[in-house]
Amino acid sequence: MPVIFISRGTMSGVHLLVDCLHDKTGIRCISHEDLVKDVNKHGEIAARVLEKLAEAASAYDQFSELRWPYMVLMRKALLEEIRNDNVVYHGYSSHLLLPSLRHLVRVRIEAPLEMRLTMTMQRLACNEGKARKYIINVDNQRIKWARFMYAQDIRDTMLYDLIVNLDRVTLKAACGILECIMAEGDFQASRESRAEVERLYLATKIEESLVTDPRTATLEIRADVQSDGICLIGPYIEDSELTTIMKIVQTVSGTLNIRYDPGYASKFKDNRHFRVWNHEYGMDG
Repeated sequence: MPVIFISRGTMSGVHLLVDCLHDKTGIRCISHEDLVKDVNKHGEIAARVLEKLAEAASAYDQFSELRWPYMVLMRKALLEEIRNDNVVYHGYSSHLLLPSLRHLVRVRIEAPLEMRLTMTMQRLACNEGKARKYIINVDNQRIKWARFMYAQDIRDTMLYDLIVNLDRVTLKAACGILECIMAEGDFQASRESRAEVERLYLATKIEESLVTDPRTATLEIRADVQSDGICLIGPYIEDSELTTIMKIVQTVSGTLNIRYDPGYASKFKDNRHFRVWNHEYGMDG
């Protein structure tokens, strides 16, 4: 079965769409808030990232210190939820943490402003003026969030496989469209796509072990699981630190075949793990 990622603006009625899809198909539903709860188990990191976002433009170094561990922990929480697929996730940009795979369907829901204003006024018990300001502010925050976290503009249509305009399509019709996508053969999980999820999951577990260990928490180290071992890419470090890293990764991965590529880690791009194999660190013997 597919995994459907629904991205939306604030107060777009997506919770009604998700409820409809669950009622008709039984698909499991998770939200951005569900993932945040899991991430916040590690020192309220999600809450701290949100606090720093407002000043990220002028204090980017402090924001960056939280950015990498937040991304790792969020990706780990997301992969944990989708490993068995048949899930619908609704948030606004967490789908950017993963590459495009056969059974991962990225959907954007656009709702007319009038509909969003009505929902906002009802939910917040406010007038139209305050509702409008609220929508504009939250939408801008989400655009800013995706730009700082993932270097992506969530308004870019190429980030999605399907865009549904609720100004032209009813929620019932949108639910039917997604139900058809769930049954479409092109979007069913394959052995290869499930294997890729597992590969990403192990890589992220390795990264999680490094960002949650006090000895390595300040190092931005990426992991890539290959058929012949694990490649790590990170900054130039002392031999003692490298030994610590190797022991942590060995415990998580269960393998001695680990390579470390020293150098400044590239920026997070295209949601893929890097595959640079310039330096080998032998642990055998």
